[in-house]
Amino acid sequence: MTRKRFLAPAAAVLAAGVVAVPFAANAGDQKRIVLTERLQVTGFVPATGAGTLAGTFISAGAVNEAGSVAATFSLVPVKGGCGSLTGTHVLTGAAGTLSVRTDALACPYPPSSPPRSFVRGKWHVVAGTGAYAGVSGKGRIIATGDFGTGEITIARDGKVKH
Repeated sequence: MTRKRFLAPAAAVLAAGVVAVPFAANAGDQKRIVLTERLQVTGFVPATGAGTLAGTFISAGAVNEAGSVAATFSLVPVKGGCGSLTGTHVLTGAAGTLSVRTDALACPYPPSSPPRSFVRGKWHVVAGTGAYAGVSGKGRIIATGDFGTGEITIARDGKVKH
């Protein structure tokens, strides 16, 4: 009976520790940024691959901000059933703007039915204003695109320095 009384609280403490560990800050998190975007396609010309997006973002870590996003992009088919995706996203928050360039691959492209693709690639900071003037950085991107609804969800993970 004593062993059971010890094991239950010990398991609860261990479980709480496991849940808390991913959220614990460490020295490496000072430069890390995790940024998500929820976007809607606002224009796309299939003949040229040129398009625009608008939506919102949230970031945590080295840039702790939220606000609006406006983006221009190009998506053109390449060999292997994928599409080459390039674009610039301008993220506007209370402290300034941060512009990031994306170079990625969307697969499959053009998508089958239902018309959805995943995206993976790289991003880097190209400009900043206000509190983000002089910020540099880069990282990886993963995203999903639903070409039926025009909804795009992006997750960026990387490092920045002020």
